[in-house]
This record gives sequence, C-alpha cells and structure tokens, in this order.
Amino acid sequence: MVNTSLIFAGGLAPGESTLNAVSKIEQVELVIAADSGLHIAQKLGLHVDAIIGDMDSVDVNALDEAKSRGTKIIQHDRDKNFTDLHSALLYAAECGTKKIVVVTAGGGRLDHQLGVIAAMFDPLLRNTQVEAIWDNSEIFALQGPASCEFSAEVADIVGLQAFSTSAIGISTTGLRWQLHNQQLANHETRGVSNEATEKRISVSLVSGQLLVIHQMKEKTK
Repeated sequence: MVNTSLIFAGGLAPGESTLNAVSKIEQVELVIAADSGLHIAQKLGLHVDAIIGDMDSVDVNALDEAKSRGTKIIQHDRDKNFTDLHSALLYAAECGTKKIVVVTAGGGRLDHQLGVIAAMFDPLLRNTQVEAIWDNSEIFALQGPASCEFSAEVADIVGLQAFSTSAIGISTTGLRWQLHNQQLANHETRGVSNEATEKRISVSLVSGQLLVIHQMKEKTK
C-alpha cells in the first residue's frame, strides 16, 4: 500500500504558493508526472517514480535525466481517447494508493480543466481519497459514502457542487450556511460561495459525487 501519491499535471506551471503547499505534504511515497508535469517535479527536486503520457510536451533533456535516475517511463500512443492525467490517476490507484494529490496550476484550455475534474471522479477511484492543489485552491472529489476535513481561515470561500445527478446526504461543519443531511442537484448553485466560520471544516456525503472547493482567503479576488 502507498500512503500518498503526488501527481504533477502538465500544462501551465504552478506558482510559488502552490509549490510551497506541495512541499508540506507528508508521507509521499509515490511521485508521478503526467507528461510535462515532469518539469515541475524536477523543479522541486523530487525523484519521479513514473512519467506517464504520450510525451508530446515534455522536454527531451528532462526526460533523459529522469530515465538516468531510474524513472519508469509509461508511454502511450498520441492517438488515444484518454488524458495523460487520467492514466496517471489510475496508475496511482493500481499501486494501492490511499490518497492521491494532483498538482495543477489550472488555466489553459477549458476542456483540459474539466477533464482533470472528471478524471478525479472515475468510479475506479471510489475507494481512494482524491484531492488536488489547484492554483490558489484545494479541491476534494468525494464519491459517497465519503468525507473530507481541511484547515481554513475564517472567511475563506468553500464551494460545494454536485458532480453526479444529485449528491445525497451532505452534512458540513464550520461553514456559515450549514448543511445537515441535505441534497444538491448538479444544476443547483446554492452550494457556491459558502464561507468558513471556523478553522477546521468537514464535509461528508452519503451517496453520489460532490466536488468541494476551498479557496484561500488571502488570494480571493
């Protein structure tokens, strides 16, 4: 079993605050790069256990350096019907990971951004805790029954959005507008722009899929 896997997504490079947050994650036993996500992992001085993708955006020199350090290379054909990040998520699950943390700057193409979130809700990840450090936010992909807890500053924004047809049995603590065994449909927006009233937040879900987004106060515009 692997306690925590870090997956570095390709695309835009994360800012320093994101990298600082990554450096504080404990019990990381597996580091995976999705294609050019390798560049970010190397910037942090991390040993990359595996790089997965079609290698269409990774620097050749960076790839050669990773190979020389024993990194496993899993190369897919460019003509595929899944993303590199999705493949990396499933690889981490196959390795028996308890918690997966995706690192991404967000931004770029909208379909890529939505693809990251969609992949985090793959049913094959149901028994894995799946999170992401997404620019100035942290997000949690809950597939019920599931729960998450996280630290916050008072007035941080916390958003709840059903990702399945409906998310059933949602309960929260530490939020201005509490939910007690309530339901959200995927078209509803009443979970948007909730606020932290305590420094410890919890969200639990009985069934369905729920996206939890925590945006840090100091970077909220």
